[in-house]
Amino acid sequence: TFSGKNGAKEALRCSEKALLIASEGFWDGDEIAIEAEDNPVIDPNYETNATTPGLANPAVLKLLPVRVSHLCLRSAYLQRGNALAAMGKEEEARESYEKVFPLLEDEPRCARVDWERHSLYVNIGNTYSRSGDFDAALAQYDKAEKLGQDHLNEEGGSEKDGKGMVACVKRARAFALKRAGKDGEAKKILKEVVEQQIKDNIEAAAAKKKEAEGAKKDEAASEAK
Repeated sequence: TFSGKNGAKEALRCSEKALLIASEGFWDGDEIAIEAEDNPVIDPNYETNATTPGLANPAVLKLLPVRVSHLCLRSAYLQRGNALAAMGKEEEARESYEKVFPLLEDEPRCARVDWERHSLYVNIGNTYSRSGDFDAALAQYDKAEKLGQDHLNEEGGSEKDGKGMVACVKRARAFALKRAGKDGEAKKILKEVVEQQIKDNIEAAAAKKKEAEGAKKDEAASEAK
């Protein structure tokens, strides 16, 4: 529940705990139980007693597949990167985001996993943008946009997810352009995003109306029999 600059320090602390739980080592169950309280108060003199095995610990892997650990690590590294970015630690944030990619290598290609990769590329691009390296940011945005275009252009892709990915990265690219002093290009891209959204909304409304009319005709035909 911690977010933004105000909650970054607490968010980072929680993500570090999550990484411990998902690791090969051990973590302190009592310490984590305190964290689960609404208003946790950690005794500054508390001595950690890490005796609970992590999700990737050999003892746990006898009962659970390693993918359980990987799922938790993916989320924890992402949140850790977000917290570090909010604290202005851009290089450390990038390192945290990049740790997720190896954990995705064995995942089958699908919209859900592509959104995860997309989020990483955009977040990494944003760290470069905020650091003043627009070219490096652009390279990451290009990777993110390609994921969306794949869904739009390849058989079996999700048109809805593809459009969402493209729109998301276009907004990120526009903010990076503005940060780089290229206001004209930024406004042009944002205009494209808005126009596409309006078009999609009109098409969605028309499709919904057609579906409702079809259902009404089917109902009338059924009653006439």
